[in-house]
Amino acid sequence: MIHFRKFLPYLLYSCKRVSAIISTNPAERSKKEQLILEYHKLICKACHNYQYQNDIIENSLSTSNQDTIVLSEEKKAAIITSLKSNFK
Repeated sequence: MIHFRKFLPYLLYSCKRVSAIISTNPAERSKKEQLILEYHKLICKACHNYQYQNDIIENSLSTSNQDTIVLSEEKKAAIITSLKSNFK
């Protein structure tokens, strides 16, 4: 028979602790953290939604970092002079 009492402290993590696990890189999570996260998401809809939203943001940021904008020297100079004139 499985004694759930020894597992209970791991299964009853607070949402604050689980959100810290969600915010870490998924590749850096331990097996214990993954188990805690999956169980907590089954009983807590808010953390489930938080991870879903966090994944969307992470995917958006990772794809946006691939698009780099290259400005000509004239555009760079125009931006610098505009900033200097606005902060005088």
